[in-house]
Amino acid sequence: MKQCWFLPPMFRAVCRRRRYCSQTSKRNYTATTFPTSFTLDREMLTPISPAHSNLKFLLASAKPSPNDIWTSYNDTLDGGGLYELDLPIHQTVLRRCTLSMEQMRKNSRRHYFSIARPAPGHVHEHRFQNVIRNILSLGYTPSRNDYHFILGHFAAVGHSIGSIGVYNEMNGHGDCLPDSVTIALVLQSIAHRLGLPERKADRQETVNHARRQLKQILDDMRRRGISWTNINMDLTIRIMRHTSDEDNFDTLLKLGYGIDIRYPDRPIVDNDSSVLLPFTLHTLNTVINMYGFGGNISKLVQAFEVLTVPLPHAQKHFSASFEDEDDFGVTPPDSSTSLKLPSAEPNTTTYTFLLRHVSQHNKAHLARHYLLQAIKLDIEVSRYLRCKIVVTPNLEDVQAPRMAVNRAMLAPVFGLSNRNKNVALMRWLYSRIPSIIRRKKADVLHFSNFIKHLEMAGKWPPPRKPKLFPPTDKTRASTSKEYVEVDGVRWRRADVVDVLAIDPNHQQPIPVYSPKPIDLRLHLRILKTDINELTVYHGYIRSVLARTIERVKDKIGRRVWKERDIYLKNAVIAGRSKMRGKISKEMWRQIVNYKPKLMEGFARPPSHFHHRLIRQQYWREVKSARKEKVNSAGVSMPGRTSMLKPNLSSTEESPEYYSS
Repeated sequence: MKQCWFLPPMFRAVCRRRRYCSQTSKRNYTATTFPTSFTLDREMLTPISPAHSNLKFLLASAKPSPNDIWTSYNDTLDGGGLYELDLPIHQTVLRRCTLSMEQMRKNSRRHYFSIARPAPGHVHEHRFQNVIRNILSLGYTPSRNDYHFILGHFAAVGHSIGSIGVYNEMNGHGDCLPDSVTIALVLQSIAHRLGLPERKADRQETVNHARRQLKQILDDMRRRGISWTNINMDLTIRIMRHTSDEDNFDTLLKLGYGIDIRYPDRPIVDNDSSVLLPFTLHTLNTVINMYGFGGNISKLVQAFEVLTVPLPHAQKHFSASFEDEDDFGVTPPDSSTSLKLPSAEPNTTTYTFLLRHVSQHNKAHLARHYLLQAIKLDIEVSRYLRCKIVVTPNLEDVQAPRMAVNRAMLAPVFGLSNRNKNVALMRWLYSRIPSIIRRKKADVLHFSNFIKHLEMAGKWPPPRKPKLFPPTDKTRASTSKEYVEVDGVRWRRADVVDVLAIDPNHQQPIPVYSPKPIDLRLHLRILKTDINELTVYHGYIRSVLARTIERVKDKIGRRVWKERDIYLKNAVIAGRSKMRGKISKEMWRQIVNYKPKLMEGFARPPSHFHHRLIRQQYWREVKSARKEKVNSAGVSMPGRTSMLKPNLSSTEESPEYYSS
C-alpha cells in the first residue's frame, strides 16, 4: 500500500481494525481479489450485525442525515470489523457522509464573509480520510470518481492544500492517474482560494503557495502530454492574474490561443491552428485584469483594441501591390479563410474593468475615451433591442443585451476626477449623466408599452422556468453586499462566484455557447435600478463638483493674496500676454465672479444650496428678516432651523468668499 496523502490516522482506530490492517498490508493484491458473484452471494447469506442493517437502511433512505450515516458507519466498523463492509458501501458512505456540494459552497461563502480570519479546510475532511484509508486497507484502489468527488468538495470551499494532496496521491497510483477533469478541479480550488478574503499579512504566503502548486501542475501536464482544454486554460489564466506572473501569462496565451501580445494582430507562425482554443469573453476579461493589476497600461490598451476588433490581414491589402509579372513561384494561400484571429465581443464587465484600471493609473484621456465608447455602444444595443423585440415573433429568439452603462462604470472616472481635482472631467461627466438617464427612461417606457401590447394579445406573461437552487432568505442576506472588507482590504464577492460557476466535469475542447434569451421582467428591473442609482449619483456629483470648484478657487485665491503667480488658461481675460503671472486682488474677484459682500446680519447659504426645499426656506427667512428689519438671525420659520447667521467680523482682505 502506497503512502496516502492524508495526515496521520485518527486515534479512533480499534485494535481489531489494526490487526486486520497489519494482516492485509503484506498481501500481494491482484485483480482476482476483487469481489465476484460467488463472494457476493456468500456475503448475502452471512448474517449481518444490527449496526450494518441500520447503515444499509440509512443509505437506502431518501434524505438521511450525514451525521447519522457517519455514526452508523463507525458503529459497524467497531462492531463487525473492516471486512464486514464491501467496496460499494464504502464508496456510498464517502458520498453520503457530507453535505451536498451546493450546500458546502453556500456555507463556506457565508463562513469566509462573516469571519475576519477563517481557517482554510473542509469540515468533513477527516471523514474522507478515514473512508479512503479503509478502502486501501481492504486492498482496493479508490476509483477516479472517488477522488473527483473529494476534489469537487475541496474546490467548493477553496481547500487548495487538500486538493494538491489528493492530486499527489493520484499520481502515486497507476490505476487512476489524473486526467483533464482532475486538473480542472485542482485549478478550481486554487483559483477559489485566491479569491477568498484574507489579511494582508497572509496574502503573500497564499500567493507563493498557489504559484508553486500551479508550477507543479503545469510541469506534470507537459511531462505526461495532457492536452489543454478551455476550462483548464481559463482557470490557469485566472490564477496567473493573482500571482502576477506576466511572462508565463504571455507564454500561455501563445500556447493556448495563438496570441503574441507583442504582435496581437497577426497569428503565430509555428502554432498549429487546429489545437488552439477559442478565445472567449471570460478570457478577454481576465487578460484585461491581468495587465491592469500589473500596471502595464500600454499592453492593456493594445490587448483591448486588437482582441475586441481584430485587425484585417495585411496580406489581403498589400500583397497585390508587390506582385510582379516576372516573378514565378507558388502563390501563398489566403490565410483569412483558414485562420480566424482570436477576438471576443466586450460586455459591461469588460468596460468596467477597463475604466477601473485606466482610472487607477490616472489616465484621464483614456478614461474619457472609453467611457464615450461605452455610451455609444450602449445606444447601439438599445436601438437594436427595441427593433428586435418588435419584429421577432418569439421572444426566446431575442438575445439578452450584454452592454449597459451603469453606476459601476461611471464611478472610476468620477474617482479619478475627484482625486486629481480635475474640474473639467468632473463637469463633463456631470453633463453626460442626464442623457443616459433619459435614454433609460425611454427604454422603460418602450418595453412597458410592449408588455401591455402582449397582455392585450394574450401572450403575456410567458411561463416561468423553475430554478434548480432557489435562494433562501439567509443566502440573500449573506450575499447582499458586493464587497467585504477584511483588514482594510475590499474583496469582491464576484471573484468567488465566477470561479465556482465553472463546471470542470464538462470538459469540451471547443465549448458550445448558447445565447441567453431576453427576460423582459429582469431587463425592466435592471433598467429601473440603473435609473435610481444614476439619479442619486448625479446629485452627489453635483455637490462634489460645487465643493471642488469652491476649494480650487480658495486655493488659487490664497496664492493671489500672497502675491504669488498663478496659471490662467485664458490670459486675455486678465489683460496679460503670458499664461502664468501675478494678478491683482480686484482682477481675481472679477475673474472668479465672487458675489458682493453681504450687509451686517446676513450670511450665504451652505454648500448644499442646490436643494429646492433648502433654497425656498432660505429666501422665506430673508423676506421675513427684511420685513421686520432685524439685524440678527433670530427670526426663523416655525418648526425649521434658521439658516441666517450673524456675520462675524472679517477683514476685507480675506479671499474666503462664497463663489457663485
